[in-house]
Amino acid sequence: MDLESALRFCGGAARADRLLEIGVSASALRAGRRAGLVVSRGTFALPEAHPVLATAVRLGGVASHGSAAALHGWGTWREDPTIHVTVPSGSRLHEPGVRIHRAGLLRTDVDTFRPLTSPLRTVVDCARTMRLVDAVIVLDAAVHSGRVKLGSLRAAADAARGFGSAALRQAVAFVDELAASPMESVLRVLVSVLNCEVRSQVHIPGVGDVDLVLDGWLALEADGFAFHSDRRAYRKDRERANELVGQRYVLLRFTWEDLDRRRGWVLDQIANVLAAGPPQGR
Repeated sequence: MDLESALRFCGGAARADRLLEIGVSASALRAGRRAGLVVSRGTFALPEAHPVLATAVRLGGVASHGSAAALHGWGTWREDPTIHVTVPSGSRLHEPGVRIHRAGLLRTDVDTFRPLTSPLRTVVDCARTMRLVDAVIVLDAAVHSGRVKLGSLRAAADAARGFGSAALRQAVAFVDELAASPMESVLRVLVSVLNCEVRSQVHIPGVGDVDLVLDGWLALEADGFAFHSDRRAYRKDRERANELVGQRYVLLRFTWEDLDRRRGWVLDQIANVLAAGPPQGR
């Protein structure tokens, strides 16, 4: 395999030993050095390599935690500008702007191709270290994508010991493989403090899927602007809302800004409606 193809196979950056392992010849590595593809001793990267992966390889580690989650396609509520890299346990490396984690990773803890933690290891690390709501967003997205199996995640949580193991189990208890968006994940964590039945992605005839339904009659919708920004979507939203009311549901709708800046207010709104009880005919 030629060097550039091998680097693309590895996500754009790799150490020399990894490149030799997948079939790049020593002469190709020497040619790569002459071509300026060496970014540090023993580390090669293409100019277009993702900076997080290039940094991880240069430090002799792998992208992990929130950085790995983003590379897998599972973002948190707000983007974390910090680069997270896991290096071997005995490493004494420090790097400005990089959060170094030290751990002895198994081969199964690392992605098959790219220098980042595997899907399961990534979500476990996130759940151990992130705030609950951000952890649930990542876990929901990972399970919903099909790349992390809920059974495997629960088994990892049951077996976990040490730092963050309680936080991991708490986050896993919230996971819902039906969750369709980060906003829905946030709503579900918020309403967990209320004494009510919570169902997600409930299909209602004539309406479609509703994000959450509480106690069988209070429908909650989290509205992202991108999904409701044209005239046709606007009309469809109103039709759905009217149909819900016609079927004796109460509907509360919240925006990204509500869930970002006014979570206490959101919870109060929901609690007050629940306290008032279901509409007549329910």
